[in-house]
Amino acid sequence: MTKSKKMFTHEDDLPVLGLDPYIELIQASSSSNLDQEEAKLGLMLLWLSDYVLDAMDIELAPFGITESKLDLLLLLTLHDVRRATPSAIAERLGITRASATSMIDWLEKRNLVIRNHSKEDRRKIYVSLTDEGRAFVANILPTYWASCASSMIDLEPEERKVFEKLVNKLLKSMQRKLKVER
Repeated sequence: MTKSKKMFTHEDDLPVLGLDPYIELIQASSSSNLDQEEAKLGLMLLWLSDYVLDAMDIELAPFGITESKLDLLLLLTLHDVRRATPSAIAERLGITRASATSMIDWLEKRNLVIRNHSKEDRRKIYVSLTDEGRAFVANILPTYWASCASSMIDLEPEERKVFEKLVNKLLKSMQRKLKVER
């Protein structure tokens, strides 16, 4: 493995490695038929998605919410006329039912969502936005959209067009692979 840069801010911190040690690890540990360049690009995409989510969470911190919880609120906002079960929410967001329940609990404690029992089947629970939840979403959306836009700030207009085409292609591929859509 290559020697990492010694960039410590605290004695217990791990040094910044960069991409090269990961490339070497791909080379040393992948199967012979793997396209290592594709693996490197996939790794970089994973890192980018982590960074984008981290940046979004920083932007949303003043509102006291994370992107994943806001994602649930946005789903309910966009499907406001339909009733949503916790299991349908979990499936659409690509998370476990336990994770969805935990997020719904958190949002319910803040009076942003409410659970209602079905009139037809009391065992069935539906989740919906409260009026406070609708107001919260309306208040946060300008910051959310500005943060989404800021991710593209370093791209030139022509690069954005190419990037959009590539991202659309990758989104469709992942949706087919996972059998989900937004």
